[in-house]
Amino acid sequence: MELDDQIWAAMEGGYRITYNPSQVLKDLKASSDSEKLEGLFEELWDNLHHQGDVGLASYLSVPQLVSICIEKQSFDYNYIGLCVLIENCRRKGNNPELPHDFAKSYFDSLSLFTDYLLLNFRKIEDYDASRLALALFAIASGQPSLGKALEIMDEAILEEVLDG
Repeated sequence: MELDDQIWAAMEGGYRITYNPSQVLKDLKASSDSEKLEGLFEELWDNLHHQGDVGLASYLSVPQLVSICIEKQSFDYNYIGLCVLIENCRRKGNNPELPHDFAKSYFDSLSLFTDYLLLNFRKIEDYDASRLALALFAIASGQPSLGKALEIMDEAILEEVLDG
């Protein structure tokens, strides 16, 4: 779906209120300034997800995030993490179903993202990006519980597990 489509204005985000991420996604695509990117990602994290809740804006942002990430040849954990988080939330029973009209685009983008990250895994140097890529691989392999565990396995939790 194009970012200029009028449907973006009528979508709900993680707070279950109207949230239109299209301009933020356009800005994300156009920017290379790390400080600006940080602010854009912060807005997406804050509005596409809230305490396990996601909405249609969240689902339709996934193909956009994947496209932008691949186009920029990025391995930024924010792209991977947002996609993993939204997919894990989608699987929970309390979130809206992914509309049939958007399912192919959504799932095709996750498959494309998985392929991109798998082909480039050795280039990922950031711990969080590596961990989240592994989470996406697990989810794509039909192991959503392992994917969820990897999603939340930050360095502090890993150290605790390894020391225990």
